[in-house]
Amino acid sequence: MSNTFRRSKTTEQTNPYEFYGFVQNPFPVDPTVKPFSQDRRENGSIFLEDLRSQELEEFQQKIINNHTKIGFLMDYAAYKGRGIGKTAFMNYVKNLINKDLGDTISGGEDILYAVYVSPSPDKRERSMSLIARNIYSSMLRSDIFLIAFSRLRAFSGVISDTILEEIGDIENYEGTIANDEWLKDKGVNISELNGIVEQTLTDIGIDISLSSHQLFNNPNSYQLFFKKFDIDLSDYNWKKIGCDFLFNDIVRLLKAADISHCVILLDEVEKIITYQNFAEKRAFCDNLRNYFIDGQSINAVSSYFKILMTIHPNSQELLMPHWKAAGLERFSELGGSEANNNTVFFRPIQNTGEMALKLTCIYMNNAKLDSRSIDCISPFTEDALNAIMLKAENIPGKFLKYMYNIIEKGIENQWETIDVAKVETMWSTTGDTTPTSDTLSLPETKTIL
Repeated sequence: MSNTFRRSKTTEQTNPYEFYGFVQNPFPVDPTVKPFSQDRRENGSIFLEDLRSQELEEFQQKIINNHTKIGFLMDYAAYKGRGIGKTAFMNYVKNLINKDLGDTISGGEDILYAVYVSPSPDKRERSMSLIARNIYSSMLRSDIFLIAFSRLRAFSGVISDTILEEIGDIENYEGTIANDEWLKDKGVNISELNGIVEQTLTDIGIDISLSSHQLFNNPNSYQLFFKKFDIDLSDYNWKKIGCDFLFNDIVRLLKAADISHCVILLDEVEKIITYQNFAEKRAFCDNLRNYFIDGQSINAVSSYFKILMTIHPNSQELLMPHWKAAGLERFSELGGSEANNNTVFFRPIQNTGEMALKLTCIYMNNAKLDSRSIDCISPFTEDALNAIMLKAENIPGKFLKYMYNIIEKGIENQWETIDVAKVETMWSTTGDTTPTSDTLSLPETKTIL
């Protein structure tokens, strides 16, 4: 046989983590949130709510159940800003809101959807136009348009309550209410259904090209619907129509689908502010007021988008004079005593020993080979966990990084138990790969819990 078509040599794969009863190292190799990763250790889906219960309550009171248009998530008293879990918290509340469209967090008062947004690494997003594009790009990666389309169909009056109840139980919109063939099998008149949706789109002032007969004369109506909103995101086109499209057309669509508010979770604003010059900072603040507070867009007039921004205290100082010049302090304080009304403060961890144990358990239970295992911290002793948390300076991101490295060291040395003495060897052994608290350099990105 030709060498071209030879098969690769296969070797039997072994799982070194089976030594501790894990399918993999329970902890992330890099304690940074990657929201679109499939790895639960990285995407923020592993979250210890007890760690941030107070912050969650503040978010609910100050942002969700309040008239706040612009809010902040900020370190309390300039506490150690990196690694304390602000990004993980944002992803957690995003998932919490979207799981039931805000029913739980709003007490059943509102229909909500949340979108997480992080500045791109190319440091280009210095203008509101480019920030708006990032917001919209995040929307495209979410299922917000699928939900809007499904709700428009549900409210058409064409689909019976019996079918809607069945869909609610399935919770698979793509395979049910957004699927023409599935509805046809249930006896739904697709032509009538699409005609009503079409008329609804026309009535709310969305460009007729979005609701022409061409849109619906297709076996897959949703895909054509989605394509109409998947507009050209090039610099030229977006600068021409982007902000108007996001703050007017998209708001019209979501309001028509009876989604009360969309919560924009804008992370690491300091990465925007740091690279802005004087004029760009001033324009950023002016545009925040124009598009979110009292401008002429439908978003500003209806107070539709709520935006929560994480910001480092140092960047807060850089932005403060421009914030005041734009008159934003009248609506949302960036600092001072009044900031308590619109700011969720991240505080130092309390009960660090208890939190070290709970944090360890939630990650290690996610990686257990045997779900029947009772001891959720094995092979660690509680004293070892306390020592690691102390070494990590009570910063969850550092703690998780240390835990990853110690597991690797334990596998390498076949440590059946990891106690304080073995932990201490991580910082005393020559060539140790775990940095000390003095030299640890976490990436200036998002840190998970």
